[in-house]
This record gives sequence, C-alpha cells and structure tokens, in this order.
Amino acid sequence: MEKIEWDDSLSIGDDLIDGQHKMLIQRLSEVSEAIEMSQGEGAIAKTLDFLIDYADFHFSSEEKQMAEQNYPHLDHQKQQHEEFRKSLRQFEQDFKEDGATPSLANHIRDFLLIWLVRHIKDVDHQFGEFLNNKSMDS
Repeated sequence: MEKIEWDDSLSIGDDLIDGQHKMLIQRLSEVSEAIEMSQGEGAIAKTLDFLIDYADFHFSSEEKQMAEQNYPHLDHQKQQHEEFRKSLRQFEQDFKEDGATPSLANHIRDFLLIWLVRHIKDVDHQFGEFLNNKSMDS
C-alpha cells in the first residue's frame, strides 16, 4: 500500500489547522494499515472511532476559525466537510457489516489519496491564502 505522509505541499500556513491535518492523515493511514495487516477487529474499530471523532473536532475548529475570519467560502467548506464525515460513517458501517476486508482498506486508502489530499491542497489552501492576504492587508 502506498503510504501517505505529511509534506510541505499539504501545509496551508496555519499551525493549528496544519497540525490537525497531520493527525487526520496519520489516523486515516493507521486505519487502512490496520485493516490491511489484519489487526484485531477491536483495534480497527477503536482507530476508526477515533478518526470519526477527530474529524468532527477538526472540522468544527476549522469552521469556527473560518467564521471568525469572515471567510467567504465557508458554506462550501461545510459541504466538503459533511462529505468527508459521510464517507467516514460509510466506512464504519461497512466495517460493522463486513469486517476488515481488503476492499475496505483499499477504499480508505483511495479516499485518503483522492479526497483528503485534494481537499487540503485545493480547498484548504484557498483558506490559507485568504489568511495570508488578510494578514498582509492589516
């Protein structure tokens, strides 16, 4: 499995959000790896539960910061975040129904590669640029 790791191309320039993105990437990788390595169902469920809770925490934090900064694309961000949450809930449901399957590991890995990285590099980078421009105007 191709492992996704944090690198500077994922940084939006905000320490709080970047730190939370690092944790999301780490946890998504852990869930996918745990499934791929056929670790115990309890360990997989625990990691997946943590990831779901952490995503909720991160998105709430990010959206709060965006609201405080009057970010004009907040509604789009909220839609994107809900899409992510929905996918995580589907992974959790698939895990409960089918267990730790290679298909689930592949779906999580693909989700990480496609959705999260693209979201950070495109949508969240726009917020980083907004913050940077706002600080220059001050």
